[in-house]
Amino acid sequence: MKSQHDLVIDLRHLLPWHKRYMSNTTTALMWGAWLLLWRPFLLVWILIQLQKSTAVHHLINALSISIEYGGLELLLCSVGLLLWSRFMPSASDKMAHSEHPLATQQYADYFELSNQKIVQSRQHKITVVHHNDQGQIVDLE
Repeated sequence: MKSQHDLVIDLRHLLPWHKRYMSNTTTALMWGAWLLLWRPFLLVWILIQLQKSTAVHHLINALSISIEYGGLELLLCSVGLLLWSRFMPSASDKMAHSEHPLATQQYADYFELSNQKIVQSRQHKITVVHHNDQGQIVDLE
């Protein structure tokens, strides 16, 4: 079940098949390139495993422990951010769900425009907004 305010917009099913194929192929190629970047590390690791030196064994052990703790911290951070996004409302949500939307006259007073111009601009599909040098709205067409 998806909520209305998902951060990820998944509309892949609307893409033509050749664009989906191209996207999947490039993703697979990038994963392959990423795995090739790990090849030198794996060769060194195999070489070390063949020699079984105790100092190297302790170094590998320390590296594995740091990777474990790093993964655990990453997981905990992800869970914390997920909980934060679920239970802490953002400022934009508060503004979008305001109980009393502003009246047209309040917009007219704020922008120093006539109430009739704002009503007409809301009815049109295209509205041209004119600004002054300070970025303030001065006229609507």
